[in-house]
Amino acid sequence: MKRRLLELLACPDCGGDIQGDFKEELTEGTLHCSGCERQFPVHQGVPSLLPAALNKEAELVADQFAQQWHHYREQRPEYRQQFLDWIAPVGPDHFEGKLVLDAGCGKGRHLQVSSSFQPELVVGIDLGEAAYLAKDACRDFPNVEVVRGDLLNLPFKKNLFDYAYSVGVLHHLPDPIGGFQQITGAVREGGTLSAWVYGRENNEWIVNWVDPFRKHVSGRLPRPVLRGISWILAQFLYWLTRLVYLPGQSLFPKLKLPLQAYLIYISKFPHREIETIVYDQLNPQIAFYIPRQSFEKWFDGFEETTIGWHNENSWRGFARKPEQA
Repeated sequence: MKRRLLELLACPDCGGDIQGDFKEELTEGTLHCSGCERQFPVHQGVPSLLPAALNKEAELVADQFAQQWHHYREQRPEYRQQFLDWIAPVGPDHFEGKLVLDAGCGKGRHLQVSSSFQPELVVGIDLGEAAYLAKDACRDFPNVEVVRGDLLNLPFKKNLFDYAYSVGVLHHLPDPIGGFQQITGAVREGGTLSAWVYGRENNEWIVNWVDPFRKHVSGRLPRPVLRGISWILAQFLYWLTRLVYLPGQSLFPKLKLPLQAYLIYISKFPHREIETIVYDQLNPQIAFYIPRQSFEKWFDGFEETTIGWHNENSWRGFARKPEQA
């Protein structure tokens, strides 16, 4: 980590300034809080600022995703457009010169893309050991920093970031609204934020059938077994899109097949990425499917709010934090 990161950090317990005895960079060492005097380790260039009282459900899900990203750690060129689709109407020029927060950075795929849009600095945070994967993936990106921390108790100063985004993370928290409020608190007045979450609409079949299976069966399976199941299901989806959905769209453009928008969208990915998507659905203990009306309420009080339908099964939102009079 570079010393510039210290200016952004705050103790997750007391809100005090974080200090460290180093000049330019720190790879292994210790930071401390000037208020409560807690010490926080730095490992592989990633400061770990976890709260003393950590939510056990959130910790379990973070561990599950860390295992997932250790296995599916590829970085793909398709991620650039996928990321832009998730944060629309935001485009690359929105990042230029800004201080940006990636709230739930996982293996670092969106950090890499964000970095290429020329922000002053993009900071990724993740609760689990995936933070170290993200750091490793971004070692050649000088405008990226990674922190290990809790989205329900962010270790950053308030009113700080020019732009923050959270893609595919808030619906895996024990308290999605609480996580969203933490992110908005870290954004400065006049700053902007984006969020993408699973939608309830058109996902009733997942809520009624896949969700119980994930909670009680697949999420508890040994990881190699779950990867095997994911591979088989990915094979089915891979050929279904190529033999049915893509030809159907071309030959019968007015025909509406189940989950058509979503399956056509993922058809551009290789089998390995589709396997990752399947695994992602069957892996975590927590997954909320959020109705549009509830998602819209998250943005009450914000300005320039845009709520969009993505692939007819998820919601993306963008808004500006108002200036205080």
